[in-house]
Amino acid sequence: MPVQSPLLKKILVHFLIWICYIAYEGAFLTVVNGMQFNYWETGLNFALFAILFYANSLVLLPRLFAHRHYLLYGLNLIGLIMVFCGLRYVVAVFILPQLTQHVLYPYSSTKLFWGIALYRGVYFLLLSFGYWFSRNALRLEKQKRLNEEQLRSAERSLMEANLAFLKSQINPHFLFNALNFLYAQAYPHSEDTAKGILLLSDIMRYALKDDDNNGKVMLEKEVQHLQNYIAINQLRFNNRLQIRFEVLGSLQFLMILPLILITFVENCFKHGELGDPEAPLLIQIKTENNRLHFLTSNKKRHGPKEKTTGIGLVNTQKRLDLVYPDRYALVVTNEPEFYTCQLTIDL
Repeated sequence: MPVQSPLLKKILVHFLIWICYIAYEGAFLTVVNGMQFNYWETGLNFALFAILFYANSLVLLPRLFAHRHYLLYGLNLIGLIMVFCGLRYVVAVFILPQLTQHVLYPYSSTKLFWGIALYRGVYFLLLSFGYWFSRNALRLEKQKRLNEEQLRSAERSLMEANLAFLKSQINPHFLFNALNFLYAQAYPHSEDTAKGILLLSDIMRYALKDDDNNGKVMLEKEVQHLQNYIAINQLRFNNRLQIRFEVLGSLQFLMILPLILITFVENCFKHGELGDPEAPLLIQIKTENNRLHFLTSNKKRHGPKEKTTGIGLVNTQKRLDLVYPDRYALVVTNEPEFYTCQLTIDL
């Protein structure tokens, strides 16, 4: 059965390395000195060695030495060696004699026993130093390669974005002047047409304007943009769309990345059944303690749907990852009849 958990796989690899080392040392002593292999003595001693090894490499070094608490690390290391030697004494004097009669290293000389205990302890401490430093070196090299790959990816994305911008660049002043002219011409003949042109002008102005405040806008403006988008679609369908738009809490003094919420609303219009009074499109915006809760829930449309590439939602999530790392949660519930998105952002 394949090992699925990375942690379990790492434990298994370490266990096999310890077994190989024990086998190597046991074979060496057997060949050189003709000594017999005592499973109890070897197992208990190497259990103590492993405790010493991992206590230093996984606890003391990363928590104290890595944070430059050198004095505190030295005191803890001395204490760890004393605990190790004490446990070695307890095993040799009280536990092993109860388990086996053929102890390879009996407690015969106090000076010799403590000398061997200290030597073996320092030996495995040095191994733990080597393990910790080599593991950190590998991690840093891996992180360096990952950062380089992310930098190359960002450079490619920037070049593609610049190219797309150059291809689609429009003179905003010409656009808005043209829309204002059309509004003035249409108003005497059709108030709805004039209103639609005005809404389109506001939508385009919000989408094309330069952002201040580190690329963020007031949450009130983002919500107004949603309302404009809904209003122009209501004009398209003679106000037959069934939409419940709720705002709970205050929107004042809150900033948000622009054009984040509109992507989810556009998705509802593309794929949702918005003509059913029993299942209206729900758009809910709730704020509390500088946290935004945004919800869209729509009944699925089973007939013809607008073509979509899905790039909008992907790009939106990338923007959220970039601006709100570890500060947002997106939960999508795709049921047979309904589609729900819940977005929470710590603003």
